[in-house]
Amino acid sequence: LRHAHRVAIDVPPREGRARLTLTYAELDTRASAIADRIPPAGAYAEQPIVLVMLPRDCPDVYACQLAAMRRGCAFCCVDAAFPDWHIRSVIEDALPVAVLTDSAGAARLRALAGTAPVLDVTGIPASAAGGSAHTPSAGDLAYLIYTSGTTGAPKGVMIEHAGVASLVRSDVMQFGLGPGDRVAQCSSNAYDSSIEETWLAFGVGATLVPVDDERVRSGPDLVPWLREERISAFCPPPTLLRAMGVEDPPRELPDLRFLYVGGEALPQDLSDRWSAHLRLENG
Repeated sequence: LRHAHRVAIDVPPREGRARLTLTYAELDTRASAIADRIPPAGAYAEQPIVLVMLPRDCPDVYACQLAAMRRGCAFCCVDAAFPDWHIRSVIEDALPVAVLTDSAGAARLRALAGTAPVLDVTGIPASAAGGSAHTPSAGDLAYLIYTSGTTGAPKGVMIEHAGVASLVRSDVMQFGLGPGDRVAQCSSNAYDSSIEETWLAFGVGATLVPVDDERVRSGPDLVPWLREERISAFCPPPTLLRAMGVEDPPRELPDLRFLYVGGEALPQDLSDRWSAHLRLENG
């Protein structure tokens, strides 16, 4: 691994939990260990799917995504905040070969998963040596992303590796991030904006720093977190950027150097305030 000893994931401490870090070598080992527990696809004619339900501030959610690919599967992440009917609908449509979760999610998902095996990945030994090493091709599915389902049943969108690889390649070329950067992970893993945040870090050997659910919904409380965690790359929607109430970006967030906004229109006053001090990309 090119960045084996660099920190891939740095989960900040919060009440009742110490800081968690994984190097790229540890993430690689963890992904292989989880991949070995994913059952064979069997008689599936098309590429099999692995469903993942873990918090974004759990390092295993990223290991599970890599594990699915190593097993020759695509992954589909669902958020624990989704109602049961949504998760059941996704499972019935995707027909996953396995559901990967933690102890908190296992009991709930066993009641929703039908015949799919539900695995508590937190019980897999950290030292387990994996052997799965499938290399996906450009036309293979990388992941499924589902709509909210507010106007009917959730609808799955199939994303191939070629599209993801193209996006990551262009981000690496354009944005100039590197191993010294710390990228905030704010999006739910159930939304495809999380893929770009994750690979802004993983694509260059930088460090991914997940934000916990409570803090990501708060504007002003996010500012001291970004400062304390020395975040250099941040991808908020404009509404969150305004809610943060930052008037002097270089003073309040001295380490931030790259801002990637998207999801809605960027107002001119926000663009002017932030682009005067750092690189701002309107996605």
